[in-house]
Amino acid sequence: MKKILKAIIFLLAHSLFAGTFFSGESGLAASFVNKKSFGLDPALVFSGFLGGQLALSKSFSVQGEFSIQTNDLYENGVSKEADSIFRLNEISGTFTQSFLGVTHTLTVFKGYNESIGSQKFITRRLGVENYSSLLTESYLGQNGLSAYEVFGTGGSYSVTLRNLPASFGLVVSKNSENEEKNDDDAPQLNADLRFAAATRLLTIDMLAGLGAPLYTKNSSNEDVVLLIDTLYFHTGADILIGNKYSTTSLFIQCGFEYLPIRKSDKSRDFSLNETYFIFEPRFKFGDARLNISIYNIPTDKINSARIVGKSLLIEETFGMDMQMYAETMYKKHRNYSAGVHCMVGFEDKHFKDIGDNDFMDKMNVKFCPFTEIEADGGKVNVLFTANMNKFADSEPGAFKLHIGYKKEF
Repeated sequence: MKKILKAIIFLLAHSLFAGTFFSGESGLAASFVNKKSFGLDPALVFSGFLGGQLALSKSFSVQGEFSIQTNDLYENGVSKEADSIFRLNEISGTFTQSFLGVTHTLTVFKGYNESIGSQKFITRRLGVENYSSLLTESYLGQNGLSAYEVFGTGGSYSVTLRNLPASFGLVVSKNSENEEKNDDDAPQLNADLRFAAATRLLTIDMLAGLGAPLYTKNSSNEDVVLLIDTLYFHTGADILIGNKYSTTSLFIQCGFEYLPIRKSDKSRDFSLNETYFIFEPRFKFGDARLNISIYNIPTDKINSARIVGKSLLIEETFGMDMQMYAETMYKKHRNYSAGVHCMVGFEDKHFKDIGDNDFMDKMNVKFCPFTEIEADGGKVNVLFTANMNKFADSEPGAFKLHIGYKKEF
């Protein structure tokens, strides 16, 4: 009997792991921030991430990603123990099977999973190249600034059509880290529908659904088994009209995380300040590119990005950016690109505040030259930020230098 069991285990193991394959992406970056406008007093912060996919067979794979960010190493000393933030961004398992002319994908996850903005969903299902904005670049994983974050513990099911470049999905998750949405930190159950499609002149990845906070106390503060008296509608979308080879195209990323549609407490109403959008017309002149971006980011997302380091460029809640760059140049057997961001941002202001008397009070004008160079199978990114307003007012953070390296393997 033991011999038979060993033989069965051996055959199953061979079948399961015969196609084992690992692929992934890693990134490491150093950010220097001068804490004085005049004189040298730098802060040095390291950040990085490692993410990958282990295909155990043709049908089953495991995905994971973690990131780390240190405190100021220049002040604390590189050789000493330094405080750092470690995050397990994603751990998931995916089963894929083709049946009846469609590809079925079932995923169980914890952490982030294919948020709107990461473009993981449309890349994994339809093989679309990344088309995100340069404004949302991050070295703490693929989940940078997101129009809507799929986060928590849950599962998803999707079907991808063979004869049409489209995919449909359902996501159900429970998010227990919910302090910003509910005063009593009640866990929230989310149910979302998802759709993605990719044609020659239109690429779209969108999600919409409802969230229900699961309260265990009623309005009289009495314990109950379960109380649902509020529903939140949320949505997010990545849209590219045209393609990366078009002379003109339009990128739109938009969404909001909660719109109350039924509730007894009127203390929280939906505001345009809580709407996320990046509206970015793109123009191509040979190898030269010009992108003009207008963005509006909710205050909560900006505060989170500052703490965690999710964004290298967007630091204000509303602003505009003109990106001028040469996409592909060749020198000394290496491809590279170079350009500049010309940014105008407004702290703690939003789209609906245009015209207010104090709208210009916290305006920042920034010039950010950058370059990207191929090296050792990856890409080195260098970004220098000069905040002209902070420099003129002798405020800290007028100059920043970011050097990063990303590689797929």
